[in-house]
Amino acid sequence: MIASLQDWWSLAGVDLDYADRPAALLAPATIAPVQDLPQTATVTERVPEEARTPVQAEPLPATYPEFLDWLANDRKLVESGWSKQRVMPQGDLEPEIMVISALPEKNRNGDVHLFNPDNRKLLEKMLTAIGCDSGQSYLANIALSLSYDGRIDEQHWPVLKNRLLHHIGLVRPHRIICFGDLAAKIIFGQDLLTARKNKQFINHSSSQTEAIVTFHPRILIERPLFKAEAWKDLQMLTRISAS
Repeated sequence: MIASLQDWWSLAGVDLDYADRPAALLAPATIAPVQDLPQTATVTERVPEEARTPVQAEPLPATYPEFLDWLANDRKLVESGWSKQRVMPQGDLEPEIMVISALPEKNRNGDVHLFNPDNRKLLEKMLTAIGCDSGQSYLANIALSLSYDGRIDEQHWPVLKNRLLHHIGLVRPHRIICFGDLAAKIIFGQDLLTARKNKQFINHSSSQTEAIVTFHPRILIERPLFKAEAWKDLQMLTRISAS
């Protein structure tokens, strides 16, 4: 556990020399608002209601195996018109942590993953720092496929949120980590910087699961100073026992 924390603090940049510009860590004003990178999923511009295609509620299967089969094969999902590549969730049921991001990611070869290899490596280090190994986690995207422009139109948010809540109810995680601004808006109706101020709770089925919102690993790799802020977010989760 000590070794994992030391590794995290190293990633957070605590071992670097900030003597020449101490305000970078002490003054909140120096941390610029997070803006999506060019390829980051963002919100599409609002269009008049009459110009929108009606979005119908999805018929959600009652059991987890049926749900996975439906995700993999149903041709009427929101994502069916985006791409033929669907990225399925990974992990065991009733995990310590369920990790949720908005969209899958491409690696350098164009293959699509839940998280690309670099981001996945950092994610695993983040989970280890709070006492959760890969066998105790469950990874999922809100949408199964990448859209053409890397965006999710706001008209699809209610359907995708309803599906996610059903998904959470089937998985039954003890805690949830939500990555990124788009995921925060779809799930909580708040932007990233607002949602991460406090511990959140997600109501699903007849249960309530504690959750936090924090920076996506992609942002942490691009802007290492945010790693210390992400560590503060992770500490809001009830600490996972070493057992």
